Amino acid sequence: MKSKGFTLIELLIAMAVFATAGAAVMKTASEHMNSISHLENLTFASYVAENQLNAVFLEKTWPLKSEQKTVEFANRNWLWQQEIQKTADANFSAVVVKVSLADNPEKVVYQLQTFVGKPDAER
Repeated sequence: MKSKGFTLIELLIAMAVFATAGAAVMKTASEHMNSISHLENLTFASYVAENQLNAVFLEKTWPLKSEQKTVEFANRNWLWQQEIQKTADANFSAVVVKVSLADNPEKVVYQLQTFVGKPDAER
């Protein structure tokens, strides 16, 4: 008599193949979600850094000061740190802005650097 079905070994092999494929799909989806979250944090941190650098460009006082503050942006609290570094030319300063999440200030999410010149009135 001829059987019209799969043997137990064939079923077990098929289940193992589908389980492996399912695990691979779940791992890929999880990694994708983590990378989206990371990219979102990078984007928001870049906005915070650019906002601070624009505020520095509008500043009319000289010399610039190093400082740090917490700001809320996109329903998150961000800590930005502004470091002022001297350059060879006394009319310019290097400004480095580092941004991190306020609950994890040791981990810098984004860093931006530019050079700012002394306002014209003070030259």
